[in-house]
Amino acid sequence: MAKAVAKKQTSKVSKNKNASSAGTIFESIEKWLVKRDKKLFFVILFLCLVFSVLLFQARISEGGDDSNYIEAGFKYSQHFFGYFYTYNAPLYPLFLSLPISIFGVKLELLKSLSVIFNLLSLVFFYKALHKRIPAFIFFPVFFITAINAYFLFYASQTYNEAFFLFLQSLFLYCFVNLLDAISEHGENLKLTYKKWLVVGFILLLLTLAKNVAIAALGVMIVFFLMEKQNRNALYSVGAFLIFEIPFAFLKFLLWGKIGQYGSQGDLLMLKDPYNPALGKENLYGFITRFFQNSNIYLSKRFFQILGMRSDDSTNLNGWLAFFVIILLLFGLYRIYKSKHKILLFVALYTAAVMVVSFVALQTRWDQPRIIMILVPMMLIVIFYGIYNTFSKSSSPVQTIYFYIVIGICISGFVASWNKASDNIPILEKNMSGDIYYGYTPDWVNYLRMSAWCGKNLPKNSYVACRKAPMSFIYANGMEFFPVYSVPTSDPDSVLAYCKRNKVTHVILASLRRNSKIADPNAIINTVWRMFQPVAQKYPNKLKLIHQEGNAEPAYLYQIIY
Repeated sequence: MAKAVAKKQTSKVSKNKNASSAGTIFESIEKWLVKRDKKLFFVILFLCLVFSVLLFQARISEGGDDSNYIEAGFKYSQHFFGYFYTYNAPLYPLFLSLPISIFGVKLELLKSLSVIFNLLSLVFFYKALHKRIPAFIFFPVFFITAINAYFLFYASQTYNEAFFLFLQSLFLYCFVNLLDAISEHGENLKLTYKKWLVVGFILLLLTLAKNVAIAALGVMIVFFLMEKQNRNALYSVGAFLIFEIPFAFLKFLLWGKIGQYGSQGDLLMLKDPYNPALGKENLYGFITRFFQNSNIYLSKRFFQILGMRSDDSTNLNGWLAFFVIILLLFGLYRIYKSKHKILLFVALYTAAVMVVSFVALQTRWDQPRIIMILVPMMLIVIFYGIYNTFSKSSSPVQTIYFYIVIGICISGFVASWNKASDNIPILEKNMSGDIYYGYTPDWVNYLRMSAWCGKNLPKNSYVACRKAPMSFIYANGMEFFPVYSVPTSDPDSVLAYCKRNKVTHVILASLRRNSKIADPNAIINTVWRMFQPVAQKYPNKLKLIHQEGNAEPAYLYQIIY
């Protein structure tokens, strides 16, 4: 009997020892991921490449900014010293001017470069953070980013998001290497100056790729001051200025006194970018803008990117945005308490860029790409807060966290798969030569009209239209006059304005406000509002030249001065 009891107790002790040696759920998953580190990297990168092909879009997007970059790149290629791009940061158009100079405006080629930049961004993201943060945090974020439909959409466009993500990952990788050098050599500049120069140069490129990235310099200063490394805070400024000052001087020599933040800076200050008459924003307006943008991007766009809300959803939820902010702040607190220097910099950078974006950008520019560039780092901060809090002892929270992470990964994969299934027939048509397939009829008529202008109008023609950069591409390089706002509603002033800008024609299109609804009373009417008073007062001043389509048509009028 005693032997049986002893045997039973021994069995219990043995089971307890095995359970203890097995570790927590976090520890088990961590070991599994670490053991397969390189295999997972290549598998996920391969999946990204596969989905990049499946989700590739051979046509230009309706957004406009991507065609704007191409047109700017073309202008650089044609008269480099006589043009400087100020609508957005100038680096990406400067880069595009190189392949455009060699091959011309080849959409498939330019879009393929974005695919490459997206893949490179993943490579440097991996090199910067893997083995420096828990694998159970890194690899889910790496997977979510690699197969995400939104990231892959911009990876097949000529928006500058893929280009910027590459530079952002490269900057993070170089900064991590700098921290390693500082950890070894302290504030000894003789032994770390090469790392500082690399970081300073990449930081300059980053700010030239997106204006908002200037926040990274402030983050570096704050980070080193928090670390009580005052010299390194000064080195941060010096490393940036040692490249910024020569670049500013070179820019002045080549292009004259032109500011980088130019026309976009003026737009940001307006209450309404499409109605300058309303005047400039005040302090209260910028504060209101911050909270409105926080709601838009944290309660809607963030969850749409993760595949947890419909792409068509327009509902906002302030409490949901507040919940995301709490998770981010909690993650920042846990990072600070654990003294994880790399993640502290990541968290501060994420917060700074987010705040600057939400204050500066107009709420009407509600686009997922604004927050998308920060999503991987946001997830890392949030995941770390949870992981760090509950990693020491096994608890139900570990299981819940595991299923949440798996759920987000599956949700993203399913969303990408569904979008790939929808995109494949469109891609096949586009690649076989049907360049208009996939557009709604309003866009087909508008783009056909643009192409007609390029083929049939005299070379000195200058056509006013709502989407000039898109028209430029489909008209095979013909330049159009952009109408983004109504400068005046007085017919005589409109005619004087057009004559002053040498406008000869105007396209009046039926572009939908809501791409899913064909409603003649709900179109983008900027150009219509500008020219309708002219037609009413001087009906003979506008002569119909050509019409494309019967349903949702586009009209071309010649202006008779």
